This record gives sequence, C-alpha cells and structure tokens, in this order.
Amino acid sequence: MLTKANTLEDMYSSFEFNRPLSEDEYAFFENIYDGKLTRFINDVRRNKIHQNIFFIAGQRGNGKSTILNNLKNKNIDFEESYEIRHIQAMEVFDISEVDIVDILLVIGFDLIDNNKLDGAKTKELRDKFADKLQELQELSTGELEKVSSKANSTLTQGSSDNSISIKASFFSYFSADSKLSAIYKTDKNIREEAKRRYKFKTKDLLDTINSLIDEYKRLANSPKEILLILDGLERLSNIENTDKIFKEDIALLRDVKCFKIITMPLYLKEIIDLNDVKPIDFTMEIKDGKIKNIEHLKLIVEKRVANRDLITPEAMDLAVKMSGGNIRQLLEILQRASTEATDIFESDKVDTKEVKSALEILKGHYATRTQIHSKFLNKIKNTHTIENEDDYSSLAKTIKDGLVFAYFNGTVYYDINPIIAENLN
Repeated sequence: MLTKANTLEDMYSSFEFNRPLSEDEYAFFENIYDGKLTRFINDVRRNKIHQNIFFIAGQRGNGKSTILNNLKNKNIDFEESYEIRHIQAMEVFDISEVDIVDILLVIGFDLIDNNKLDGAKTKELRDKFADKLQELQELSTGELEKVSSKANSTLTQGSSDNSISIKASFFSYFSADSKLSAIYKTDKNIREEAKRRYKFKTKDLLDTINSLIDEYKRLANSPKEILLILDGLERLSNIENTDKIFKEDIALLRDVKCFKIITMPLYLKEIIDLNDVKPIDFTMEIKDGKIKNIEHLKLIVEKRVANRDLITPEAMDLAVKMSGGNIRQLLEILQRASTEATDIFESDKVDTKEVKSALEILKGHYATRTQIHSKFLNKIKNTHTIENEDDYSSLAKTIKDGLVFAYFNGTVYYDINPIIAENLN
C-alpha cells in the first residue's frame, strides 16, 4: 500500500514507477486529463451495444492502468451496473508471442479463475468449458461429425472403422485445482498445443467463449453486465503479432458477448480502421510546442510526499520538464534522485544537482537504443510528424522503447523523450 514520504528513504517506495495505482490508492490519483477522462467514462456508461469496443491508445507510463483500476471511484454506476473483469496482459501472457487464440482462451480462463461462484458452480463452469473445447477439437478435425436430421440428431464417426478416436482433452494439461491463466502463461508447451488446435478455428473458439459467458451469467444469476478490460496489449513485444490482433482479428474481439475496454498501441491510433468506435488517447496536450496543464504533474508529486521540504521547487520544475509529461518517467526521475541524494551527495533533500545526476543515469539506459534509431529520432525532433507509412515501423519501436512521446491536441504531435536530447547532438 502506497504511503506518503516523510524522508528520502521513504521516497524510494513512495515514487515506485513500475506499477499503477490500485483501486485502494485512489487518494494518490491526479486526473491530468481533465474532461477527456470524464467524457470517456460517461461514453462507456451510456453504451448499450456489446459490439462497441472502447479503445484506449497510449504508451507506457501515461497512466492508463491507473485510470482503469480506478474507474469505480470515478462513477458509482460502474460498481452497480458492471462486473468488471480486469485482465492485465503482463500477468497472464507471454508478451513475446501473444495472438488471438491466447486472448480468447484467457478470457475464458479468467471467468473460471476469478469469480464469486461457489465451488460446485465453478466446477460446473470449468467442466462445460472443457467439454466445449473438446467438442470443438473433435468436430474440427473430422474425428467426430454432427449429423442432424428432422427426426433426430446423432453423432457418427467420420472414418470407416466404426470407432471414434478422441484426442486428449485440452484441459487434461491442467491439474484439477490449478489456476488456468497462471499455468497457461508459464507452460510454453500448453500454449503451443492451444495454437495447434485452435489457430485456424478462431471463429469457433469465439463461439465457445460466448457460450461460456452465457453459462457464467446463468450460474452467477446477477443483473450486472460484464465489463471486460484487456489492459496492456500495447506492451506486447512482437509488433507483427500486435498489428495482426488490431488490424485483422479485431472483429473477433468485437463479437465477444460483453462490454469491452481495450488498450492499444499509440502508433496504431491514426492508421487502424475501427469502424464507428474511435480510440481515445490518454496523453498530455501540446500548445505552441509546450505541454499544457503541467501543474497537474506537480500535483502528482505533491500527493506522494508528506514532507514538502524533501524536494526543492527548482528540482520539482526540472523533473517535471524532463518527464516529457510521462507520469512513469517523472516518478522514476525523482525516485532515482532520492537515492542519489542519500548515497552520493549525502543530502537531506532533492535539489537540482540530484535530479541532474539521476537524469545522467537514465540517459545512459537509453544510449544504445538512441544510437540505433538516431536518424529517425532526429527527424522526429525536427519535424514532430510522420511523413509516410514507412515511418510507422520505426515509430512503433521508438514509442515502445520510450524514445518518442506522442501528444494529441486535435492533431498528433510527436517529440523525442527530453532525456535523450543530448545524445542526439
């Protein structure tokens, strides 16, 4: 649980930058997006159509996960109207190889792993999911055919020897009391088997997941609608797979029978066809080349310190300026500055020299990647725009690596991370 810092030692944990604020830490939340967040929440609340997906476009550190963790605090209707099922990509996927099969299966696993049903109903749900997946496998491979007639419906074998060869159930790879999502993430052999079975049957797999959702709602006997949040897909490391999910497979996700919020890579916001639903971006806005509402970033810092004397105003200004409006980077700068103050300068507060020292360390972390992409980064630094589709591959990589930040204020404005500016000179 996050607490306010009274000492420099406290600042290390109070300025932890590698995790979002939880629902219980809402007191530390600062809405840096003003009306944009309010409009988003109310648009989600008003929506009555399952096929509409609300996309959040952003890059790491812009506060998307914190916003999603705290939806219920912003609107009590969310808690009363929805059963929120928040799936964190980093917790359930091997981010190097995710495809639509993984996503659909994990939606099903989450219904079984994380519910308030009693043990008997959870077992019933799990068994029915296992049966549906097995039936899908058998029917799709020709081991078993469903033959329907007006008089009856029977199951007959597709080969000529009057015997039915049934492959092992997919659920046989999981122990009876295991958390399905956890085993699926850690066992590569299971993931490979899933893709072998279902890669070319994704529409049938979607139907299976929808059947599971219907069964879950029946067993839960609750008036609440399911609001599925798929959080962190923009952090998948395989850009080719990510593009396929959002450019080719998005129709499958659209047809999952529940309400949906999905985070997506920022670079896809301008080029992907999402029909009538446009992604909202949670990024800072730019006016005349400068970040608007920069005072909000200072409030983020102030909410994390009980002793305001720990950070001088000059140090605060420098850290905010060099954050580029990225919350994660702001917290990282000040966390590192606090350790520089205690370990190197033996100071009792963070001043500009400690912040500058922290920036030098962080600049070193980006040095090699900055050199690799220097030509493209210099183009961004000078033009702040993307000139052609050939630039999108470099844009995807540099945004993912934190070398380029994007800002939206009617039009898109790209800029380099302020920390790497000197490395490009």
